[in-house]
Amino acid sequence: MKKIIYLLMVLFCAQLSAQQFNQDAPWMKELYLEKGAHYQPTFEEVQQYFNAYWADKDHTVKANGFKPFKRWEYYWQNFLNQEGKLPSSQQMWTAWENKNVFTQSFNNNTTMADMSNWQPVGPVTHTNTGSWSSGQGRVNVIEVDPNDADTWYIGAPAGGIWKTTDAGTTWAPLSDELPQIGVSGIAVDPANSSIIYIATGDDDANDTFSVGVMKSIDGGMTWNQTGLNPANSPTSMNDIYIHPTDSNILWVSTNQGIFKSIDAGVNWTQTLGGNMRDMKLKPGDPNTIYAASNNTFYKSTNGGDSFTPSTTGLPAGSGRLVVDVTPANPNYVYVLAVNGGFNYQGVYRSSDSGDSFTAQNTSGPMGSCTQGWYDLALGVSSTNAEEIYLGCLNVWQSINGGTSWTEINSWSNPSGPRYTHADIHMIRSFGGRIFVGSDGGVYSSNDAGATFQDHTAGIQIGQFYKVAVAPNNANKMVGGLQDNGGYA
Repeated sequence: MKKIIYLLMVLFCAQLSAQQFNQDAPWMKELYLEKGAHYQPTFEEVQQYFNAYWADKDHTVKANGFKPFKRWEYYWQNFLNQEGKLPSSQQMWTAWENKNVFTQSFNNNTTMADMSNWQPVGPVTHTNTGSWSSGQGRVNVIEVDPNDADTWYIGAPAGGIWKTTDAGTTWAPLSDELPQIGVSGIAVDPANSSIIYIATGDDDANDTFSVGVMKSIDGGMTWNQTGLNPANSPTSMNDIYIHPTDSNILWVSTNQGIFKSIDAGVNWTQTLGGNMRDMKLKPGDPNTIYAASNNTFYKSTNGGDSFTPSTTGLPAGSGRLVVDVTPANPNYVYVLAVNGGFNYQGVYRSSDSGDSFTAQNTSGPMGSCTQGWYDLALGVSSTNAEEIYLGCLNVWQSINGGTSWTEINSWSNPSGPRYTHADIHMIRSFGGRIFVGSDGGVYSSNDAGATFQDHTAGIQIGQFYKVAVAPNNANKMVGGLQDNGGYA
């Protein structure tokens, strides 16, 4: 990977702005409850509400959400303006564009042209040292080319989008010519695999804010803005889909609702308001679309032009809902719910395309994981409608439609055949293969979860906090990564 970096703009291009922490975190909910839904807090105010929330709680408990905030706080404390806030995504994007103009002018002067040639130094791979932190970096989203089962894409919270054409053996970056962006949603056109859309930003921790939906027509070699761009984009996005038979129709789920385009992304219309955390299309019927906010399930039967709440059988007072569907039974809709304290609330199933739900289990999996606002995943096998996976700290499996569950791996056992790094952000099934995106990378299982293979080698998405170089040998370096230990 070759990354163009200019020292003059390091402060502006390091990452696109994250004015505030994930708005679904409990202390952020309290802040907005008191200050108003559209209030723009200062960095110090966010710290105050965080400290008040944790004043009477044990932050040493694993998987409680304390660490994600402290990491965010550590990084962004150095980027405050005179008002104690961070600049908007539009300000950051404009600064990046101005930098490009300056650089072009600078390089046109042959006596001052930038001759630097930056090269990656890793980490490109990781070795299992017996540590629970074995991994390389967080993966938010995984997508498989609908026309080529060996071509996969992954999106990282601050490491952009990466592509493999050999089923995860080798990887190539696709966003080097962009500022450092996050990617939380990827859609590949089933009619033309060269057309790709990405929903930008980090939906889980706001390590980066969204700069809109971007589009490539050359397989990811170059990218262009769409009608949702830095000037008008919601600050967070997640799922994005292309109509399976009409490539002009798109849907994207954001923290400002569901947006639909009927002209391949040129223009977008908001068809549902609110903070949407998940969206799925009914297999075989793109007119039926499911969406979920933190506490309400919605259904559309007119291609996403309008949505109606569908709450029969679902619990009240949820803190977050996650949805999945399966072509193995298109009428099934599964919902994973956590309560207001982000503890496990239950798994629910609809057999009538989301009109009503039945509780499958309300007292089982997830253990002590209480950071469902940060990492929470649900995936149903694409070949077996009774085979379900959920993730928070670890991965759990059910083979009877969610009635009973088995924890199939543990973050503290990296030598196990089913190991996936802790903190599960995404579980998806493509062609019967189960994919997991976690704080440590991307993993897949071809044997119904009996084993998982780590495909992270070659993906350089580690989030470094600090790097030191030996004073007497420039080839000796050491650095610390978020969630993934230290490298030398």
